[in-house]
Amino acid sequence: MKRAFIGGFFSLIGSIWALSILTSASANLVSGWTTPPGRLLCTVFEMGLTVWFVLAIALLVLGLAVMAVEYFRKEK
Repeated sequence: MKRAFIGGFFSLIGSIWALSILTSASANLVSGWTTPPGRLLCTVFEMGLTVWFVLAIALLVLGLAVMAVEYFRKEK
């Protein structure tokens, strides 16, 4: 049960970080971009927030994985 709370905390922190990065990037959109990553992700790259964005997504995925493992775990 304790691991499920830790996973929830990781996913909460990761989602808050990702949303704050995307919100700050959407307020300062670039004027030129390429099609595959899109305008928003090009803005994140230009602002130098790539490492923080990847870390936030990794925390979100890690938290969801921990919660999924704890959900399907059999108690003995």
